[in-house]
Amino acid sequence: MQSKLFFYGGAGSVTGSNFMLEVQNPDASVGARFLIDCGLFQGEHALQKNNWDQWSFDPTTITALINTHAHIDHIGRIPKLVKDGYRGPIISTKATRALAEPMLLDALELNERDAKRHNVAPLYTKDDIAQALKQWEGIEYHEPKTFGDVIFEFYNAGHILGSALAKFTRKDGGQARSIVFSGDLGGGNSPLLPLAEVPEGAQYLLIESVYGDRKRDDTNRREALENSIEDAVARGGTLLIPAFSTERTQDLLFEIKSLMQEKRIPSIPVYLDSPLAEQITAAFEKHPEYFKDEIKERALNGEHIFAFPELHFVSSVEESAKLHTTPNPKIILAGSGMSNGGRVIDHEKHVLQDAKSTLLIVGYQAAGSLGRKLVEGAKQVEIYDIHSHTAQKIEVRAHVQVLYGYSAHMDGEQLLEYVNKMSDTNKLEEVFVVMGEIASSSFLAQRIRDYLGVKATTPEVGESVTIAF
Repeated sequence: MQSKLFFYGGAGSVTGSNFMLEVQNPDASVGARFLIDCGLFQGEHALQKNNWDQWSFDPTTITALINTHAHIDHIGRIPKLVKDGYRGPIISTKATRALAEPMLLDALELNERDAKRHNVAPLYTKDDIAQALKQWEGIEYHEPKTFGDVIFEFYNAGHILGSALAKFTRKDGGQARSIVFSGDLGGGNSPLLPLAEVPEGAQYLLIESVYGDRKRDDTNRREALENSIEDAVARGGTLLIPAFSTERTQDLLFEIKSLMQEKRIPSIPVYLDSPLAEQITAAFEKHPEYFKDEIKERALNGEHIFAFPELHFVSSVEESAKLHTTPNPKIILAGSGMSNGGRVIDHEKHVLQDAKSTLLIVGYQAAGSLGRKLVEGAKQVEIYDIHSHTAQKIEVRAHVQVLYGYSAHMDGEQLLEYVNKMSDTNKLEEVFVVMGEIASSSFLAQRIRDYLGVKATTPEVGESVTIAF
């Protein structure tokens, strides 16, 4: 048995996840082609331009598209794939499908804006999203799907609601061979989700490496969040949190609610200024079966997990603009999480210039993004104004804090231990370290080789390898 792996995106970079498993017949002809994820490139403009490139494969020849989770760097080019002729099944968990529609519609709005700025046609239209959803099927964890002699199933990845590892198994006579695509792996930081599962019986593993070269201190993350809120109150300013609409926002709402209920922080107004996050939060509430057991029980007993008196949803652009004159102290959560679009940009123009205010960064910031520049200590940044279509220079006077304890990714130590667990049960033959910046992926691959004695490589975009599958 032989198959080929193609690395079309998510190799040498965090975003743009796009891999192909090409299964060959005994006569070396192609038996099936599985596309795993089809995400947007994000971050530096050079990467974003890749979104408009022609596919390196014929979309009409894909057997099935398997999607690991609903983050836009994993689903963002699916409508483009459909637009360009793909008519096969799109398969994910049911929660991922529920989250995908609002995520894609929001991404369309941002894409249309970017396309106008760069004088190119948008990647796709609402009709392409609608067509993709017609082809989209939601299944359960551990629900096997068969394509010829290949069996596929999902395992819980613990990253965001409905996130999954994708395991493919093929039998040759009495021998079974398997390959696992990790998607993104949760590090057990979420107050809402269970831990990632460890599939057994795999010879090959593609594993993410966003934090492959660092160890994150998660022990006091709730206390650190509490301190940030108390500090913002004491300073008398705004606490602005650029937060990803999916998972990070829900985790933070749950924690802020709990801290207020426990009287550990003052009861101050909390504004969720993201229509997308509001829709995603509603979708979370409709799928309590994906929560960890204790949260699931509370939800099934009628508790509104994310509701509390201090929380206000901000719907219109006009309401959003009025927040600048709303009395302090207050907390604003707004998208996007990397400050590369959305309503948070307008808030940052005001908050960053205010020495009393605080910007709290709570997740990975892609190279080239505004959020990354702020993490790296920039004292002046340029923010694009969508109204004047010009970039404004903003002096950074606000207090900028970084809290990675709520990251939805495993850190380097957890990733190494995860590979170790798979190696113990599966006798892994090779690990492909992907979905990380080059330094991060290379560091993790070296540790896998040195500490576990397992072959580990860092593929490049456009590379392909032959595997015994």
